[in-house]
Amino acid sequence: MTSIRLALNAILFGSLCLSPLSAQESSTGRSGWGLDLTVGGTGIAIGHIPAVNGIRINFRDRYLEEVNGLNLTFWPPKGEHKVGGTVQGMSLSPTAPVAGRMRGISLGGLAVVGTEELSGLNLGGLAVVGDGLVQGISIGGLATVATGTSRGINIAGLATVSEGPSTGLNIGGLAAVSNGGAKGLNIGGLAVVAGEGSATGFQAGGLALVSGSGSLTGVNLGGLAVVAGEGVARGVNIGGLAVVGVWGVGGLNIGGLAVVSENYVRGFSVGGYKLEAPVGSGFAGTVWKVDVEDFRGFSVGIWNQHDSRMRGLSIGVLNRTEELHGIQVGLLNYAGNNERFRWLPLINAHF
Repeated sequence: MTSIRLALNAILFGSLCLSPLSAQESSTGRSGWGLDLTVGGTGIAIGHIPAVNGIRINFRDRYLEEVNGLNLTFWPPKGEHKVGGTVQGMSLSPTAPVAGRMRGISLGGLAVVGTEELSGLNLGGLAVVGDGLVQGISIGGLATVATGTSRGINIAGLATVSEGPSTGLNIGGLAAVSNGGAKGLNIGGLAVVAGEGSATGFQAGGLALVSGSGSLTGVNLGGLAVVAGEGVARGVNIGGLAVVGVWGVGGLNIGGLAVVSENYVRGFSVGGYKLEAPVGSGFAGTVWKVDVEDFRGFSVGIWNQHDSRMRGLSIGVLNRTEELHGIQVGLLNYAGNNERFRWLPLINAHF
């Protein structure tokens, strides 16, 4: 009886394989050819079967609606056949799996592409690309790209790029770029760039750390420079050559040559050559010149220049301020509000 049953099953399967493929219509009215070996939508399907619980195998996807299980494709869809739908489970292709939403594990020999969402583990030989949300762990040989929001871990040989906000760990061999702002740990071999948003957390760029219109907050390290274009750099800011905050610099600020702001410098600031800002407070130290118009605190440099006011202690070879409320110690000291002795050697004071 067992052998007879096996033989009948073999004949039935053979007749299915040899029968013509039937047209399968999706809920959108589109149809394509496929071999449906499922029972109640569960099992194995080959070709353009819209919905499958189990395994769906296709050379080039079209008319995909939902796969819960494994979706195996061999070639990316043509440009005119935009693939939507949802794959929950595993998306696998020797070239590039493409779907609207891929949730679970997505593996592509060349790329992984989600036109709306990528969630889970995404591995692309060259790139992982999400036109919407990308979340989970994404690793691309060259790049990971999210045109929307990026959340989780993104690692790429050349660059991690997010057009929207990025949260988590982003490591790019050359650059980590987030045009919508970045929160978390961001490392770029050459640069970390936060275009129109702020970068918050730990940021390190081999050459530079740059924000466009936002601020840099946390630990900010740039091999050559830390630059907050139209924002504030606050926290720990260390640039091999310079720390620049257009609207302000605050915290621990160390620039190999300079610490510069068009607004203020606050905290503990050290510039190898120069420290420059309209307003400053805390400690300011340089080898050459502290050039802060209105300063409150302790400034040390060969030349301490406070064109408006100095409140505190200045130590240097030349100390100069128009309004002194404190002490100057140096070879030559000038206090404009000392009417009788504006220039004095060694020490000058006014309270």
